[in-house]
Amino acid sequence: MLTHKQHEEILELIDEEKNRLGTFSQVAKKCGVSTTTISQLRSGTYAGKTDGIMQEIGRRLGYDFATEDWEIAEITNYEIIMQVLKDSRNESMFMGVANCAGSGKTATSSAFLGKHRNQPVYLIRAKEWNAHAFLMRIAQEAGIGLPSSGYVKINTLIELISEHFNRIASSKPLLIIDQGNSLKDSALRSIIHLFNECEDVLGLTILGTEALETTIKRGVRLNKTGYDELDSRFGRVYIHLVGANLLDCRKICTANGIDDPDLQKNIFEKCEPIKKCLEGADGNSVSVRVVEDIRRIKRLVKSTRLKQKHNG
Repeated sequence: MLTHKQHEEILELIDEEKNRLGTFSQVAKKCGVSTTTISQLRSGTYAGKTDGIMQEIGRRLGYDFATEDWEIAEITNYEIIMQVLKDSRNESMFMGVANCAGSGKTATSSAFLGKHRNQPVYLIRAKEWNAHAFLMRIAQEAGIGLPSSGYVKINTLIELISEHFNRIASSKPLLIIDQGNSLKDSALRSIIHLFNECEDVLGLTILGTEALETTIKRGVRLNKTGYDELDSRFGRVYIHLVGANLLDCRKICTANGIDDPDLQKNIFEKCEPIKKCLEGADGNSVSVRVVEDIRRIKRLVKSTRLKQKHNG
């Protein structure tokens, strides 16, 4: 059951989304409900039980239902991803980030969206979608009006999505595709058409595991239809992340209630950091120890907090 505070926060999200998309009708389309439902919820006159419909609307608008006490620390990976998203939007570029699971891609993309709630920044979490399902999800996220009945063809979807982004070009729209490695071949290839129709208008950042880059590069090598063009749209380069060094681990710990320096270092060592050679500020190689899967740090911080709580 939702609390009164959660209801109020979801209603605030509806108003914020209206400012971003333009009309409550577009918000309703994005949420998969009627404009009347949105109006009644806002006025407090909705006749049915509100919890179910508010949960669905909150989910569609990216509301965080989690109750855990966890703070995102601005560590190295966070700063890299944030900069990629800013660059992609500001320069209307198609950019790719390919890195292992647990490196902070999802949390950082959510944080970026949260900082740009009133701007045309759109975030989708990809699943094993084909081109049609993928494009329908983009249209829904952007609040794009679709024909009320019948199957919408892929070419029509591309046209409607492209028209939308071109219409708001001056606002620097950005589309973030998280978990992009989950997309099927046809969905990945549809990105080519979005680039062709929205070049220098739309910024697009796709985030995924190493499998994203591997899939595209293999497609190029095997001469699979569309993959050379797709690779070209991303500049044939995919950004890799660094991982969390000891300082990053300390930031995560401090942000989440673990202040003891020895405990912080112990958590870092338990995560079995590996050595990486990185380019330093002077251009020379620097060897650093990092934890690639930051979820391991999060898990150990939580375990440490539980021990502290049980021990009084």
